[in-house]
Amino acid sequence: MPALPEYKTRVLLENHGVPLVPAVFFNVMPDVIPKPVVFLKAQIPGATSRAGRGLVRRASTRDEISKGLSELLSEENCQGVLAAEAVDIKKEYYAACLLDFGDGENLPGGVILFSPDGGTGIEGRTDSLTKIHFSLLNPPSASDIEKELEDIPNSPELADFLQKMTSTFIGYKLTVLETNPIAVLEDGSHIAVDCRAEFEKHAVSKKNAELFKVPESTVDDSTPLEKVVEAINAADPAGTGFFRASREKAPEGSIAVATNLCGGGGKMLWEMTTGGRDDIFSLNESDTSGGLSGFKSYRILRAIMSQPDAQVLILTGSGMAFQNQYHLASAVWKALKESSTPLPCLLRFGGTDQEKAIELMDTVSKALPVKIKTFRPEIFPNAMVEHLGDVATDHRIKQQFSPEAGEVAFEVVMPPARFVYHPEKNPDNTEPLCVKECPTGFLKWSENRITSNSDAKCIGCLVCETVSLLEGNGELTIELDLPEEVL
Repeated sequence: MPALPEYKTRVLLENHGVPLVPAVFFNVMPDVIPKPVVFLKAQIPGATSRAGRGLVRRASTRDEISKGLSELLSEENCQGVLAAEAVDIKKEYYAACLLDFGDGENLPGGVILFSPDGGTGIEGRTDSLTKIHFSLLNPPSASDIEKELEDIPNSPELADFLQKMTSTFIGYKLTVLETNPIAVLEDGSHIAVDCRAEFEKHAVSKKNAELFKVPESTVDDSTPLEKVVEAINAADPAGTGFFRASREKAPEGSIAVATNLCGGGGKMLWEMTTGGRDDIFSLNESDTSGGLSGFKSYRILRAIMSQPDAQVLILTGSGMAFQNQYHLASAVWKALKESSTPLPCLLRFGGTDQEKAIELMDTVSKALPVKIKTFRPEIFPNAMVEHLGDVATDHRIKQQFSPEAGEVAFEVVMPPARFVYHPEKNPDNTEPLCVKECPTGFLKWSENRITSNSDAKCIGCLVCETVSLLEGNGELTIELDLPEEVL
């Protein structure tokens, strides 16, 4: 999912009446230097840990402000600098809104996450989070939120702040909206000091297109694998396939993790698990969600696993996904079989057909060349990471995969694939089980051959190949082309 820089996120919040710390955005050196004291924050797409990289600076004199602005504006890919006034903070809170895919107790909608302790280190205080589930069609009022915050001082004002924040989240169809910290001032008022938002490009309305358009850098700093994922998305645009490689180096002694995070909830859980830890290093940001096919999941997985420094793959969502988990597991199995450098994995499946997904991985795990551990949705990433040392390896396994020759029965344009029939594995010329198991009726048996049904649609689920290999004789396989940069 694309992320909005802070200066853009501020506009969304301001439009819904959320109070923010006073700030001015500069994309060029100003003629008039702001008055001290200010915090200068570089606005760089995808930049994380800005303070540690010198991209956030406190400036107490006009000379410091002028020098800081000049230096930060010259940073590569910097879209501008936000000069935010310093404020006297009495207390800090943390709050976020994110999509909630629902579970046995809650229907799909949104959830407010709130902690009475904000600022740095929130990732290590997940136990303090209050969760307020809400309907996107009938969001909570300030009084509804206040009832959940009875133990918080000045809760009516805080509830009003959170209600406006929720209104922003729903109004712009965001996937994540975070304010950290929310500052409580001496007079009891609440303001957002820092904020960030993530959104799904396909959900942006035409009237807001310019607002969500992030200025393009004059220098294309996309890595080869980022361009690979862009090409995969262009060829198969259904669903989200987001990938951004880290621009930092892994700290000495840390475990380098390739991540496949399914949805905003999965991304949030992972960030909260690893934030502040220097023993776990995420090689990339990712998101695969929004109803993408198993075909596309496979291609994105292959790109993610191609990161040369990766020691282990983490795949997790919120644990409540609508994306079919059996289809996702089929994509994982195929990717591990066909990659020239497969990665050991920690896999967490939660959502539709999760039991079938877990059963599939249990069935195929012994035949895979790498270790995998599968987790149920009630096991959160902060518990999963304790198993990283059990599976991570410093020496990646190399294997060769050569697809067996067969007859190309037909091709599918969208989602793109070739269906290959192997008649020698069906000597009796009987209808293979994979045809019967096709969930949409797209596959059919005609004149002793597998063919397609023009009245049905292929959804790219990979069920046919999975059934063919595990329950049949391998009568049908699927070829999914990849850019040559993918190992």
